[in-house]
Amino acid sequence: MRLERVLFMIGLLAGLALWAAFPALAEEEAASKALKLEDIHVKGQGMSRQDLPTTVNVVESEKFEEHTGSRVEEVLNDVPGVHISNYNQAGVGNLIQMRGFNKGGHGGDVAVTVDGIPLNEGESHADGYADLNVLIPLEIERMEVYKGPSSALFGNFGRGGALAFYSKRDGEYNKMKMDYGSFGTYDVQGAFGHRLNDSWRNNTALEIYHTDGYQDHSDWSRQTFSTRFSYDASDKFDMSFSVRAHHSEWNSPGYIPQSQFNNVDASRRQAINAQDDGGNKQFFTERAELGYNISKDLRLLYWAYGTQQDFTRFAKFGYDVGGQTEKHHDRNVGGTGTSLNLDTKLADKRLTGVVGVEVYDEVTDTLVWNTENRVRLNQTQNRRFDIATYSAFGQTQYEWSRYFRPWVGVRYDTFGGSYENHDPGTTSYSNDMNNFKQFSPKVGFRSEILDHLDFRASYCEGFALPEAEAKFDPNIKVEAMQLKQYEVGLNYALSKKLWVDVAYFILDTDNEIQEDPPGSGEYRNVGKTRHKGLESGLKVCPIPGLEFFANLTLYDSEVLDNPDPTLVGKQVTSVPDYLSVVGAQYTFPSSLGGRLQWRSIGKYYLDGANTTSYDGYNVVDARVFYTIPGDPGQRKYKVTLGVDNIFDEHYSDSVFSGFGTINYAVTNPRTYWVGLTLEW
Repeated sequence: MRLERVLFMIGLLAGLALWAAFPALAEEEAASKALKLEDIHVKGQGMSRQDLPTTVNVVESEKFEEHTGSRVEEVLNDVPGVHISNYNQAGVGNLIQMRGFNKGGHGGDVAVTVDGIPLNEGESHADGYADLNVLIPLEIERMEVYKGPSSALFGNFGRGGALAFYSKRDGEYNKMKMDYGSFGTYDVQGAFGHRLNDSWRNNTALEIYHTDGYQDHSDWSRQTFSTRFSYDASDKFDMSFSVRAHHSEWNSPGYIPQSQFNNVDASRRQAINAQDDGGNKQFFTERAELGYNISKDLRLLYWAYGTQQDFTRFAKFGYDVGGQTEKHHDRNVGGTGTSLNLDTKLADKRLTGVVGVEVYDEVTDTLVWNTENRVRLNQTQNRRFDIATYSAFGQTQYEWSRYFRPWVGVRYDTFGGSYENHDPGTTSYSNDMNNFKQFSPKVGFRSEILDHLDFRASYCEGFALPEAEAKFDPNIKVEAMQLKQYEVGLNYALSKKLWVDVAYFILDTDNEIQEDPPGSGEYRNVGKTRHKGLESGLKVCPIPGLEFFANLTLYDSEVLDNPDPTLVGKQVTSVPDYLSVVGAQYTFPSSLGGRLQWRSIGKYYLDGANTTSYDGYNVVDARVFYTIPGDPGQRKYKVTLGVDNIFDEHYSDSVFSGFGTINYAVTNPRTYWVGLTLEW
């Protein structure tokens, strides 16, 4: 048994022993006032996200409750600087673009956690792949969107940013949401929170979703269940245990070439020589948390979690006869850690912070076959990846004065593991992971230069490991890619009437891992790229019930160095040069209301040489809703009628160059929805 497995088991057993000792400890300790759970979640962070000197957008539960659509991540389209590229491949994770990095979600550019459990898959499907379909919108209390490598709570995969989802942990509520829409789509969700007695409480959610899909061969069904039991043993001790189960099955239409996309009627069909693409997924997580309030200023948190996943995908790329593959990933994860959270005063000024350690071990078995319409022909891969990560993190903020609130964060990660290759027809072999150790400092400050006007500035470093088998190849002697982000921003908030936020960033990547010279099979740390942009958001509420909102992101990039000199000076592919959202919502005193929103996506290049591009698109959505309020303790109803893509724009959220053409994932045309929400 490897050392990291031993350490993991020791940590897990220690946590379980502490858990078992809880009742006895609770009887001995019952004096101090508990720190508020809403202030310190999961890994812990005593400071407010709004006080960090980096850009952190917070999406509250109301946005998820109002959301109507097939995917929870679609709410990110309203966050400045974030763009979702919908593959329209049902249960396959979509791309999330942040800060010029275009492989989040379907790759490793965005870190994603749910109640502290990482969703990123180190070696399953794609490095850093994160499937947000395992979430239930109605269960989410809030989502925190960290821009760039700015938080010490996230390490690998937090390049373009990080998404931290938190489910509801408390409260008395019963909510049901039922939506029915075009293409035989229905979505039934429920979320229930209750205090069972003075000490126990439960939060449970479920979802049943199905769609026949707009294109041929695009049906999708999924079911998700989550529950958490929390126990307050005393004012000092609390604990919780949560589980999540998800099942998904789908058929995928595949991509279509430009000639077919240009014909609106033909774009509903599959491409020539398309096959029976699709897949299925079973996903389970468990998490235990144990909290101890050492004093009114200091809280100790311990956690342990596990993930089990079985994921199969059938996919064909290109338009020639044949070419389908089946990829099967069997993934098992174990993690444990502890953090110490501080919220106190030093020299009569507030000092907040967190310091912690975490161990993470992920084992993935990957099997690949060549197939013909899901019938196996021959096996091509049989591989096992074992990745162990040891992390230490800390960050603190001191409110020296309204004009100077410094913040410092550090993170240290080490990576180990092994790779086994048992591909059919080859000689089996195994390699240990190459040595990777990363220190990532972060520093910044905020200053309230005028009443309600807050200035922020920060410098943060991050990293990216080599992808896939390259981490284990002894012939590839490279270091991790380095990231450096510089950011300044201004925020003006006047009660609930006006909110303005503007941020300018430069994010440089250095030490990129490139094939040098191109086509040689030799990899070196060469290449530099600069990402820069301006993100802005605005909300105005001139009168009660009326809100105007808008956000605009301008983005630019430049390849500064590359082994291929023809790419120097070119822009990064697949990232729009601008993103914008403009809209308004009004609710009459009679509880009748409406919302209108226009989203515009700018042009982006499809190849490294910047010779082909996609012009982007404009889409307008609308909602009308009516709330029937009830007396306290009685049911409250909300009826919603919606139209997405009012003007029936023919566009694609995901466009790429390859196979001798431009390829498109067709986005839905005009779509109608009707929904009913019940609360009691």
